[in-house]
Amino acid sequence: MKTGKLIVLSAPSGAGKTSICKELLKKNKEWKFSVSGTTREMREDEVDGVDYIFMKKEKFDHLEKFGEFIESEWVHGNKYGTLIDPLENSIELGHTMILDIDVRGAMNIIEEFPEETISIFIEPPGFDSQEKIESLRERMQSRDNPNETLIKQRLKRYDLEFSFKEKFDHSFINDNLNKVTSEIEKIIKEKI
Repeated sequence: MKTGKLIVLSAPSGAGKTSICKELLKKNKEWKFSVSGTTREMREDEVDGVDYIFMKKEKFDHLEKFGEFIESEWVHGNKYGTLIDPLENSIELGHTMILDIDVRGAMNIIEEFPEETISIFIEPPGFDSQEKIESLRERMQSRDNPNETLIKQRLKRYDLEFSFKEKFDHSFINDNLNKVTSEIEKIIKEKI
């Protein structure tokens, strides 16, 4: 049996990685999605256990204390983490699993599973850092419930997140969702 692959997609907030993940999963029904745990409130369009595993801080802390997460981090006032068991099971069963994860979490996955990971960094469109930040701001403001304070916090992380780009196997500029999804899908299929 072939070894499974972990497809790690990372990007600054608002660059479109979640949309790309959803499109890839829609086109490839046999691929799995790594559902992260989080302490943040569920959004109106989200489903517990599908988009995230929503949990109280106490439960998250308990799982973290006992080493159940391969990575976890405070992001914008909430905790997020990736449970290790589903990743190990997916690899063992020969599945392709997509992870929608921040750059620091991606580094942990790459370090823990170097042979099984295909890492992809998604950039927003724009020619320079300022244009890219403006593109991210516009995308975040177009969401259902734009919170200006949260948008400012997320944009502050941009330089840090972007500094990890070179550590990824591949990077793509998300200037056209359908085009970039097809390009990413092609890369994945060549490697699984």
